[in-house]
Amino acid sequence: MTLTTRGSLALLVAFISFVAIALPFDRSSTGPQQTALSVLAWLFLAIALVLQPRALRIQVLVLVVLATVLECVGSLVWGAYIYRLGNLPLYVPAGHGLFYLCALRAASLPVLQRHARAAVFAVTIGATGWMVYGLFGRALPDLLGFVTWAIFIRFIVRGRHPLLYAVSFAMTTALELYGTSLGIWRWSPVLPALMLPAGNPPTGIGAGYAAMDALTRRIVAGVERAVAARRTAGTADAADVRLGSPQDSVVSAD
Repeated sequence: MTLTTRGSLALLVAFISFVAIALPFDRSSTGPQQTALSVLAWLFLAIALVLQPRALRIQVLVLVVLATVLECVGSLVWGAYIYRLGNLPLYVPAGHGLFYLCALRAASLPVLQRHARAAVFAVTIGATGWMVYGLFGRALPDLLGFVTWAIFIRFIVRGRHPLLYAVSFAMTTALELYGTSLGIWRWSPVLPALMLPAGNPPTGIGAGYAAMDALTRRIVAGVERAVAARRTAGTADAADVRLGSPQDSVVSAD
């Protein structure tokens, strides 16, 4: 199964349309209504994944698990940010999967591939200006934004997929601005325990997907190596059984 430009654009349009409708609906939804919205989000993700190559499906599913764990820690345990109803909406894990899939497909678009350097440069300059505004243009300096911006720069300079990181940073920034403006979630002005001032949203929070992408790829690669090693060991054991060990041969000869 190959990735087509038409398919990537269709997915992006569908995702943007879903977010544009779903988040305003959730602004005043009750618990049961939010659950119904979550069912739609998971159905959307399931349909989208069926249409992807197997390797891409696995990568997205691993990120969903990773992102869900981080959401539970960041929101429910740490309290760095809080959702409107004080819970973790069930559509959020599905949303992470859809978002990541869209970022991967967007970064594969030929127009962005042809102008990758210009796109990465433009996003980096924009991210830097946004970070400077967060430090000096707000009542409290957005130190979390500065820290996460520095992480983003590290991935842009030394990471293996700078175009993907740039695309996901731009998409995350847009989604964070949209979601916080609707009041779907809000960031704590000062991070608990760390006492680090943060914007709502932090200006560099788009770096989170760069880090999750890198960790996801490591997890998938590690699992694939373990599976390959197990298959190799199983094949060797089967060969030993068929051929017999040298000791078995001597006993048989006797």
